[in-house]
Amino acid sequence: MREAGLDARLFKVAAGIFLASMFLIVPAVQAADAVKIGYVDAQKVLDNTKAGKKSKEGLEEFLKSRQKIIDLDESEIKQLQDDLTRQAAVLSPDARREKEESLQRKVMDYQRRAGEMNKEVQAKKKEVLDKFNKDLEGIVKKVAEQGGYTFVIDRNAEGGVLLYAKESFDLTDEVVKEFEKTSP
Repeated sequence: MREAGLDARLFKVAAGIFLASMFLIVPAVQAADAVKIGYVDAQKVLDNTKAGKKSKEGLEEFLKSRQKIIDLDESEIKQLQDDLTRQAAVLSPDARREKEESLQRKVMDYQRRAGEMNKEVQAKKKEVLDKFNKDLEGIVKKVAEQGGYTFVIDRNAEGGVLLYAKESFDLTDEVVKEFEKTSP
């Protein structure tokens, strides 16, 4: 746990050093080229575009279908537990042991399946977000080139690099508009 916190702090420090060095270099570079920096709130683009909403809806449907399977397994295990509890007094020791073993197998199968479903959901989430991010990068590039931006930063990126920016540097609305124009 401490290592994760330390790694996150080291990443933030490294990102801060990178940004600071970038701003120290900017005056020297400005003589050759003007530097223009903007930012985009990628989460807002995901939430406010048809393509983003469609991606989220598809992911939610996938999640619901997997949850139904898990719920059925849980219900079956609960039923077996209830049956065993009700019949415990009248079952022979062999029959009781057999039912307990059957229940244990079901629980183990459930745990295995739940783990597999979790991996499937994570893979699907990664697939959906990777596709959306690839599309987003293309749109951001187009907006940045049209606006003459040298750098465009994600406001909500992991690590929280961007702590403050003037509203006038926010390209999110332009990216949303461009996304809507180019999305089917």
